[in-house]
Amino acid sequence: MKPRDYQTAAVDALFDWWGKHQGNPILSLPTGAGKSIVAAEITRRLFEQWPEHHPRTVVIVPSKELAEQNAAKLIALLPPRISVGYYSASLGQKRHDADVIVATIGSIAKAALKLGNIRCVIIDECHLVSNKGSDVGRYRQFMSSLARVCQFRTVGMTATPFRGNGEWLTAGDDALFTGVAHSVKVQSMLDLGYLSPLVPPPSIRTCIDTSQVRITGGDYNLGDLQKAVKAHYSAIANEAVQLASERKKWIAFTVSVDGAHMLAGELEALGVIARVVTGDTEKAERERLIAEFRSGSIRCLVTVLALATGFDVPDVDCVIWCRPTKSPVLYVQGAGRGLRPAPGKTDCLWLDFTDTTERLGAVDLVTGKYKKKGDAPYAICPECGDRVTPASAPLCSSCGARMRDEKEAEAPEPPKASDAPVMAAQIKPKRHEITRVTYAEHIKDGSRPTLRVEYWAGMLIVAREWVCLEHAGFAGNKAKRWWGQRASRTYLPTTVNQAMEWINGGYQLQQPKAIHVAINGKYPEIIDYEWNK
Repeated sequence: MKPRDYQTAAVDALFDWWGKHQGNPILSLPTGAGKSIVAAEITRRLFEQWPEHHPRTVVIVPSKELAEQNAAKLIALLPPRISVGYYSASLGQKRHDADVIVATIGSIAKAALKLGNIRCVIIDECHLVSNKGSDVGRYRQFMSSLARVCQFRTVGMTATPFRGNGEWLTAGDDALFTGVAHSVKVQSMLDLGYLSPLVPPPSIRTCIDTSQVRITGGDYNLGDLQKAVKAHYSAIANEAVQLASERKKWIAFTVSVDGAHMLAGELEALGVIARVVTGDTEKAERERLIAEFRSGSIRCLVTVLALATGFDVPDVDCVIWCRPTKSPVLYVQGAGRGLRPAPGKTDCLWLDFTDTTERLGAVDLVTGKYKKKGDAPYAICPECGDRVTPASAPLCSSCGARMRDEKEAEAPEPPKASDAPVMAAQIKPKRHEITRVTYAEHIKDGSRPTLRVEYWAGMLIVAREWVCLEHAGFAGNKAKRWWGQRASRTYLPTTVNQAMEWINGGYQLQQPKAIHVAINGKYPEIIDYEWNK
């Protein structure tokens, strides 16, 4: 088994980050990116580079299924001399002496002192880690206990590097994670054929009304929500059967266990073989139902949250969403069940009977909440979630994204739920013919200057971008490509001041004929340029 290029790039970026920073980074990898292979490659690299340190590693996962997936990849990538063992009650093994321990958090949380000297901890689905203090929650308790007896490095992996309330995992004084070492975009994996797109139906008649549902802890009150959704299960089942008649494997998300049984009953009455899998389902029964679903004997599995993570059935080609939520984590994780590619699968039908897609936007553009800067020494990048120093910096040094000003206008009102795009590719960009381009040096206190570029269509500025000529890393490389695409000289200015001297002295940068601009949730983004031939 050989890691794909983007998986190798993620591991390279992690080791580079570890070499330059203290703290604990995150690898942000979409559902279907193969996080278990990345974890195995991290471990293989540790044993290959530092065998004299015996870099024993713990891979922590939230479920039995994920433990089995990770162990299989570890065994495939590691040489036989490196032992792999489980620490998981649900798998019937609690091995504390293996070179690599794959553990479920419920079993390992209070067993840190039994493990001996550990050099690395890999946390899968790290959005489950609390940020409320070093001893709050099972993950933090394990980490605190282990830190008392050994020194180790930590990395988290997740498709959603933000909490249920939308705040970045790197935000807050008590956050375990302090930076984002690498991020893989959903669109890049779609372009490479490693993911399958979600597609909405032409329209949906049924939409759950949440106008009378209270908000508790940042999301809909479950008691109110159950009452609101209950009246719609019959209509949802009828419309789903019509819209997904050509789809073979469905997974449906509901609000409650009772609701799951109600929806399954409605689907059964319409001739669809549907079964319920929840957190209450016995282990053997759950395995049997998932096996029958894989084989095609069951057409629809109905769940609450039990199948939102770690459920690996690539040929799911329809996701029925009847679980209103304000949580970007629930939304992205649920939608992710349909992103995996499979032979004969071209896409996955996304049936959203709520206003979730309408409010949270395209699933591959969902990011963490923008953190107000205040007096903090750093800000959180609105795109990749990394900490940006100083807080006044106009651009993220990790990914090159613009740091959004608090006064900046929000995106326009989203479309109705029935036609809301669920993937970025479905958002129609606007084309602007460019009449002139202007340049200026942009300086904020405490940060490197950037070249501000403004694109004009007649009397209006239709887009801006900031070019990081004096930055290193991703942002600097992006600036080099930007300049090289427009310049006749083969060398680059070393400073923004030098670039402005050239431009003011008559040096001509090629001007695009037109640009394509999309509102990607937070601000206008140039996604394509047209050039005169």
